[in-house]
Amino acid sequence: MVKKTTILCAMLAVSIAATAQDADSLPQSYNFTLEDCIQYAMGNSFTRKSRQLNEESAQAVYEQSKNNRYPSVNASAGESMSHSGTDSDVNFSGNLGVSASQTIYNGGSIKNTIEQNRISTETAKIQTSQYDDQLTIQILNEYLNALSCIERLKYQEGIMSSSREELSRGEKRYDLGAMIESDYLMLKAQYQRDLTDSLNNAISLETSLLNLKQYMSMSPDADLTIQAPDTSAIAYMAVMMSQEDAVQRAKEHMPDMQLAKKTMESADVALEISKAGKRPTISASANLSTGHNDFDNLGDQFKNRFSQSIGINLSYPIWDRGQANLQTTRAKIQQQQAQLDYQQTENDVTRTVINQWRNTNLQYQRYLAYQQRKDAYAASFEAYKKRFEVGSIVAVDLLQQQNNYISALNEYINAKYSFILYRKILDVYTGENIGL
Repeated sequence: MVKKTTILCAMLAVSIAATAQDADSLPQSYNFTLEDCIQYAMGNSFTRKSRQLNEESAQAVYEQSKNNRYPSVNASAGESMSHSGTDSDVNFSGNLGVSASQTIYNGGSIKNTIEQNRISTETAKIQTSQYDDQLTIQILNEYLNALSCIERLKYQEGIMSSSREELSRGEKRYDLGAMIESDYLMLKAQYQRDLTDSLNNAISLETSLLNLKQYMSMSPDADLTIQAPDTSAIAYMAVMMSQEDAVQRAKEHMPDMQLAKKTMESADVALEISKAGKRPTISASANLSTGHNDFDNLGDQFKNRFSQSIGINLSYPIWDRGQANLQTTRAKIQQQQAQLDYQQTENDVTRTVINQWRNTNLQYQRYLAYQQRKDAYAASFEAYKKRFEVGSIVAVDLLQQQNNYISALNEYINAKYSFILYRKILDVYTGENIGL
């Protein structure tokens, strides 16, 4: 009995372990809002992590450059053995020393190099912010693509149901001889077309979700579903700040403008660094040393040979074959180029935001027009279905109205999510809330 109980316990333990292993092997499931997707991407994106490593590298260079203000200290020790001729004596000698050096003035190069490295650190952070905006727009695009597919599938369920009913009713009428064969075949073809459209839309949804997982650096095997927000209050999104305010906020927020400013600051500092080649350099040094020639009275030798020195050095460039002038000229050109790039970036940002603002308004008007068109064709389709049911119209008339409705429906969904995408991209540019 005890033996059987032991065997049963062992089997139970193996079963539990196998169940746990199967649970671990199952793909993780996520049910995300747009905000969840963006937050997940910011914490897991491989490219973003790489940019954060660039930030850490720039910070490390900056911290090290500040140490160049302090003296450098070196210690040395050596021991040697020599032998010459046929004499059996071997001579030993050794030395110990500590030296230090300090740059007192080098034309401001150390100070300006520290400043340039500080700017590089801030630039690396802004570049990460720039990538964040790009990543947010990519996620927005795929998220809204997926939502449009979900909405199409919802409408297509109704269309498929209607097609099945029409086909079933047509089949009965055809069997009774109340419908010609061509009309019946058209109903069958329409049903297959609607089924194909539904399958293609399902494939598009899976593709958008796969792309979304790629942008988030999520495993392709993960089970991702997204939450459809309430877009019934879409008119609220149409209430926007003025074009002038949008441009001003974009100039303050967009990383492109901040990067252009940092490039100008870096060019200004680079010019100051180049001028150091024409200025004097002052440095100080100090040295302590001692040594011995053999091992007799070693302590006395170290004491008697102990020496100290201190000095100061001044160097001034008189003629370097024009190298310093060349560096200064190049730095001035770089400074002027940075100023031109800033002006160009400002124009580009202004043009981009104005186009985005205007296109957002146009997309909203387009959405309103297609909404009315969709509602009109929906009502017309319902009317034609009733007429078809009583036999007052033929299949070709019904299917023409159904296709018109499907076309209007697709245009409406495209317009709806295009407007939301344009509106949210404008929010990215101006630093507004991205949530739906």
